[in-house]
Amino acid sequence: MTVYLVKGFPDLLDKPGGKAIDGLTGNMTVVGTGNVSGDFIEVKVDDADETGWVAKESLAVKGRDIMSEAAFVRECLVAERAVNALDQTAPWFVSADYVIARAIFETQDTGHKMVNVGPKIPGSDGVGPCQISTAEWQRFLDNGGTLAAGFGTGSVDDALSQAWGAAFTMFTDAKAITQAKRNAGQGSDTEPPLPSYLEIFLAYLTASPKAAIMLAAAAATPADMGQDPAAAAPAAGSDGTLKLNDFLKSKAGLADDQIAALFKARPGLTGTNDANAKTVTDFVNGVSTRFAQGLSDAFDLINKNAPETIVAVLGSGKAPWLDVARQEQAKNIKEGVGNSDARILEYFKSISFPTDTSQTPWCAAFVSFCMKTCNNPVAAASVPKNNPATAASWKSWGDPLPINASNTPPGAVVVLAPTEKHDTTGHVGFYVRGDTNTITLLGGNQSDQVKESTFARSRVAAIRWLDVAGATATGPVAVGNINLPKDFGPDQRKNADIIMNAFAAAGFDRIHQITAVANAWKESTLKADARTNNSIEDSVGLFQLNMRKGLGVGHQLPDLLDAKKNTDIIIGVCKKVPSFVKATNLEQAVTAFVRFVEIPANQTAEIADRLHKANSLMA
Repeated sequence: MTVYLVKGFPDLLDKPGGKAIDGLTGNMTVVGTGNVSGDFIEVKVDDADETGWVAKESLAVKGRDIMSEAAFVRECLVAERAVNALDQTAPWFVSADYVIARAIFETQDTGHKMVNVGPKIPGSDGVGPCQISTAEWQRFLDNGGTLAAGFGTGSVDDALSQAWGAAFTMFTDAKAITQAKRNAGQGSDTEPPLPSYLEIFLAYLTASPKAAIMLAAAAATPADMGQDPAAAAPAAGSDGTLKLNDFLKSKAGLADDQIAALFKARPGLTGTNDANAKTVTDFVNGVSTRFAQGLSDAFDLINKNAPETIVAVLGSGKAPWLDVARQEQAKNIKEGVGNSDARILEYFKSISFPTDTSQTPWCAAFVSFCMKTCNNPVAAASVPKNNPATAASWKSWGDPLPINASNTPPGAVVVLAPTEKHDTTGHVGFYVRGDTNTITLLGGNQSDQVKESTFARSRVAAIRWLDVAGATATGPVAVGNINLPKDFGPDQRKNADIIMNAFAAAGFDRIHQITAVANAWKESTLKADARTNNSIEDSVGLFQLNMRKGLGVGHQLPDLLDAKKNTDIIIGVCKKVPSFVKATNLEQAVTAFVRFVEIPANQTAEIADRLHKANSLMA
């Protein structure tokens, strides 16, 4: 795929040397289809969604823009939030650290973690930091729905746009892996078998969810599954010792051309497509090691370029439920030993789950029990209402943390893809410690007991956290008074009242109410019908919720134009920002709103402007 800049004002022709079907203007962007005839090149015009021929002399190859690391990281975070806000996403949530790690894996060079480059993968026309191919980008455009709105064929050449395409691929690969596992008889509709990060990345590399599952399973060792590390080596003759090309053909069912494409694209990981091919275990371990480092580097980049997003989730970093887990560990709970079975049934009783046997998978029941009995009402209320005894339900609990964060708080909830033979849907436990490649959990039903076990980090499906100290008040508070500018009209005053009342009803006091009004003042001049629709954004309503790449994704235009509904969306985000919830003065509240809710490019200037407005609103 080649992106061109148009020179002058040439015609777009129906065929080489044919008649004009449209007129083009200088510096507009068009995308080559790959077809060339003599002195003419076939191109696609994004804005008009039409294809035609242009004289070569009227086109110049567009140079690749230098990518801003900070801008790309922030765009990944915005894409993560927008995709995960859609109803159809759960439980296949996407994460910014995965997208950033993919970019590091594909384009890291000696001077940069990721680069906006041309095709770098042999045999692929992929471009940009994530090396997104024409086929992958078109799949995003065709199936991305509201996420893909506003993007065109040529948008793949924009580094920031790639964050959205790669996030969508993560979602579709994760969902396809779950479906493949369900087709193989794993899990159920109520407890879908979750994919690990490793499986998702293997699906991306091989373009086959089935192959990804089989590769990860073939290379899994007892140590990977939280069992005895001394038994780490796979047994002789296992699938892990097979040559990769033989395995992909005989076991995973890939066609010869698919296998050849993988070996051509990833020779350093695969070896050569003959008797010198690497083994399955060597291939998977090579991928796992590089990707785990990429995830670790991704966390560092987030912590460097958007540290407030991590701080906002961590809050106090305290996990009262972990104390309960430690107490249960001290009781030496193990199936079939002493009074352990009766105690395991107590875990199920805490969530009213009907079972009379400890043979029922009980890892999630153990997590639920610890939450329910830790004497913290916020933690107790956080237990999933639907299917709390299933690991999959905990992937939606709290807020996400980067998979390889060095500051993961002890007690964070970790969801693993299926590991042990009796565990066909997933596993959940509490984070204790970890390094780049491994993660140690304290959990129930780990080798049939409450204990600490160490797993491969790449098999993590999610790490979640809930800041219990940052919970919003549950009841409404009084609506504060406000000093609106005299030149505000009746509609603006009405909308200010709507915001003040909605925030008050949600438990936010006058400081927070005025902060919200100040931000809506800045965004829309308190006009509910305000709309900014251009090539970059389609932002609507009081808080200018972006329907393309922000909090407006997945919402209908009439809802965003409704002042109350627009405000309710913002309140939902504000409730998840501990620093905003706990703010005790305007400066704290405005700073938290700008950094964690609005997330504009020039935060320092925006904070100053909105704080000035907020101060003027104080009566």
